[in-house]
Amino acid sequence: MGDTMLFYFVGIKGSALSAFAKILSEKGHIVRGVDVEEEFYTMNSKHSIRIENFSNMQLKSCYFYIIGNAFLNHSVTKYIQKMGYTFMTYPEALNYFFKNYKWLCVAGTSGKTTTTKMLSTLLSNATCLIGDGSYHVGASDVFVLEACEYRNTFLNYHPSIALILNTNYDHIDFFKTQEEYTKSFQQFISQSKICIVNGDECSYRGHHVITYGIHKNNDIVFDYSCGKVTILRKTFELPMVGIKYAYDFVGAYLMAKLCNIRDNNIQKQMTTFQMPKRRFEKIELKNQTVILDYAHHPKEIETIYDTLTEQYKDKRKICIFEPHTITRLQYFINDYKMVLSRFDECYLYRLFSSARETHNVKLEKELYDKLGFKTYSHSVKLNLFQANDCILCFLGAGVIDKECKEYIKEKNI
Repeated sequence: MGDTMLFYFVGIKGSALSAFAKILSEKGHIVRGVDVEEEFYTMNSKHSIRIENFSNMQLKSCYFYIIGNAFLNHSVTKYIQKMGYTFMTYPEALNYFFKNYKWLCVAGTSGKTTTTKMLSTLLSNATCLIGDGSYHVGASDVFVLEACEYRNTFLNYHPSIALILNTNYDHIDFFKTQEEYTKSFQQFISQSKICIVNGDECSYRGHHVITYGIHKNNDIVFDYSCGKVTILRKTFELPMVGIKYAYDFVGAYLMAKLCNIRDNNIQKQMTTFQMPKRRFEKIELKNQTVILDYAHHPKEIETIYDTLTEQYKDKRKICIFEPHTITRLQYFINDYKMVLSRFDECYLYRLFSSARETHNVKLEKELYDKLGFKTYSHSVKLNLFQANDCILCFLGAGVIDKECKEYIKEKNI
């Protein structure tokens, strides 16, 4: 792919695909794509890449098609196959385009995007593909990738260094059991040359595995206190508070150390770190602090609550939660009820059903009834406008960010 090419992405607004599209565009290629008309935070009108919707596509034989994981069985993909057009799946294209690079992959149920963003900050000369739709094109031969386990996508990669943050069972629509989920991570670890593992969360061990954590049985032990991490006799001040972010930082730190980045450069670079889009995004309003976060797994919501407690202690905490996929909500229904009940108030936004499943309205109502929280409505919004000295959280992996922006806009009128 040395010469300028014409790429066409199917599902271009997806978090990973959008970042890949931007990398190819910055490298001088011509990039087009198709997706739903709805605007997503990953790819909006600010970008120069032309995006078509499914009703006005102009598919041509001269395009090199890249198919997003959620569109493998889509009618557009079947048409591309039928016409004999040149195409690759997203992981196949990554492997081909970055085949001469040293791969660093960040994997795990949660924390991937934040940690990959940290690593991209520490390795400023690397090319990085991050799961919030952001990216960085560097001059070195290092490629940093947020490697997702869904549909076993990460098993397409054989990284020089891999990082496993945690393995809390997820993606119930694909992995039918916890054992299946665990085996996929074991396979990913086995095909990585070096693997750094959060030993406090994961039991994986091996001759090429380096474990880290706060417990003494790990290969590398760190201490955490109030936004400061001490590791290998060096203390680092993080630009955020929370034990979860400490684990993320240490994982990124160890990968950077294996790439020969010095401690003083790591501390200097971390002062410039900015959280990814929709990851503990904070907006200060009059008498309220609004938090927007992508958290959609019960463990992620628990992490958000614990981080809020560490930062804001006894302040009243209110949650507006948008469930993501009905299979996840159904499987973890009791876990969701337990963690959402920790908030002083909780309201449910409509469920976000992705391209991976059929929307079951009846089952959704049954599950919402079982959770027992009020639904988020216009009247609820008006009441929340009057809440003083509180933390208001908009959580979810769908389109809750639009509701958050609407809330802020209306409150400021």
